[in-house]
Amino acid sequence: MILAALAADASPGKNFRHYLKVDSNPDVETLRLWSADGQSYEFKIPANSAGISELATEQMVVQSMRRLASRLPFEIPEVLGQTRDSDGSTGVLFTLLEGSSPDLSRLGPGAFSKSFGEALAALHSLPVEAIADAGLPQYDSAAILHQKVSELDRMAATGKVPAALLSRWEQALEDIGLFRFHATITHGGLSSEAVLINGQQVVGLTNWNALSIGDPAEDFRWLSGGALPSTFEDAMLHYRAARPSADENFAQRAMLYSELELGTWLLHCLAVGDVEQIKQAEELLAELKDNLEAGNLKDLTATSFVGLTAAAAIIPAATPTQELAAIETEEESQQPQFEEVTAASIFDEVEGIDAEESSDGENEIKETNPDELF
Repeated sequence: MILAALAADASPGKNFRHYLKVDSNPDVETLRLWSADGQSYEFKIPANSAGISELATEQMVVQSMRRLASRLPFEIPEVLGQTRDSDGSTGVLFTLLEGSSPDLSRLGPGAFSKSFGEALAALHSLPVEAIADAGLPQYDSAAILHQKVSELDRMAATGKVPAALLSRWEQALEDIGLFRFHATITHGGLSSEAVLINGQQVVGLTNWNALSIGDPAEDFRWLSGGALPSTFEDAMLHYRAARPSADENFAQRAMLYSELELGTWLLHCLAVGDVEQIKQAEELLAELKDNLEAGNLKDLTATSFVGLTAAAAIIPAATPTQELAAIETEEESQQPQFEEVTAASIFDEVEGIDAEESSDGENEIKETNPDELF
């Protein structure tokens, strides 16, 4: 009732009839409200100091992105007003977007993967300068590598990550060619809660508090880890067709980030000391190792994938059957031997990587047989 009263104070004149408390975020209290005319809203107020920063960032980002909404094929929430509670905490009222959360296990290649790929292509094509005043964090190749290598060191130190996985990730992080990309506006927090669909069309994106200027492949991490391989690959083809300037190693990095996320989750579980969650994280890593040893995981090196430029070029000509046949072709992956990885060893090789940024047109378009894709 207190949150509902604050929501009404944030936007005078609105008559709320129904409301529902959402407890998915311990740092931010969230109340969803519905007015007499059927409109939906979401009121958020910090629950602690971490929530203050998170909500302030989300409000600033949403207001900046709203100026670019006409360039995007999906909806963005709107800030309607704000108020303060008795403790001086600032609460913000947003519009609540309509749509349902996607179940990736039920979405095959087709309308959803096409819509998802094109939605992210539009987001990543926005000019970075357009939201320069939002003060977003910016991550170049060297910064991303430093973060990933540091995490890999911590994963190795736990003794709970299979050596085969550590070796696979180490070799990927040592492949400098894998990390040559142009930084873009990146959502950074895509999940089943942040993506809204109507049928199989992406109609809205929410949870904008992680927006940054960084590697656009990060936004495909969720799809790579949760969708059918054919759905992920179909989305990648449509993404590349809509954004030809994307680098050719985009898909490998997305899969790498998705796999590393399992190790990051283990680190979090160990930090909070949740025995049950630690066990679940170890089981997920063991399952990934089994898939690696069974040859079900694609190679992550920069030379393992046919260029996406060539792949996207065949989309207009290929029938759905041909596309799926091409997508389902698997490469045999070899299990490497693990060697201890340190940030220093890799950064001796990557020093000055950002001085070698590639231009949008440098990717060579190669002729390819559709049956040899991926």
